[in-house]
Amino acid sequence: MYCTNCKVEVVGNRKSCPLCQGMLTGDRQEEVFPKIPFVYAEHGVFLKVMLLISVIIASVSLALNILLPSSGAWSLFVLGGIGSAWISIISAINKRNNLPKNIVYQVIIISVIAVLWDLLTGWRGWSCTYVIPFVCFFAMISMAVISKIRNLYVEDYILYIVIDGLFGLVQIIFAFTGWLTALYPSLICIVTSVISLSFIMIFNQKELSAEIKRRLHI
Repeated sequence: MYCTNCKVEVVGNRKSCPLCQGMLTGDRQEEVFPKIPFVYAEHGVFLKVMLLISVIIASVSLALNILLPSSGAWSLFVLGGIGSAWISIISAINKRNNLPKNIVYQVIIISVIAVLWDLLTGWRGWSCTYVIPFVCFFAMISMAVISKIRNLYVEDYILYIVIDGLFGLVQIIFAFTGWLTALYPSLICIVTSVISLSFIMIFNQKELSAEIKRRLHI
């Protein structure tokens, strides 16, 4: 391909000149640069199916709620649940290349959503009693298993385990403030957090210090 205005040859399958935007002449060639699909295009089928399922559930729920108004505005909770699920899915896709970081984001998102739902439904304390401690517990176990399976470097996940461990220790505050209706989930989470943080401080103190300095540009 050739641009008569700029007097330059252009390689690839283009219609216009990248310099002057004028029309190119000559025979087109195969594009030299690979087409990188957009992140959501990679999961296009999954997202389309999930979107269709969400629309069906939302539509049916609203219709039934309109037909049965005496049952209360329960469809709003269905819509809120669908929105919560999409927030988690979008976050998971955006952080898909860094599993430990993705897990920490999911812990934060699920915890915040659970607390908001607990508040909106009259605050019975189930979010602090069950959801947050079990989410933190499974997150620490998941990061430990994933790091071994994928042979990750310690620096790739150590900071995220520390963040999740510290977040798990927040259960101590919940226990003393009386927000918990059952103690055993928080105890499981606290014990796991203490063991996890102790293991890192004993065996990976240098790696943790180096990672903190790198993150803070010290």
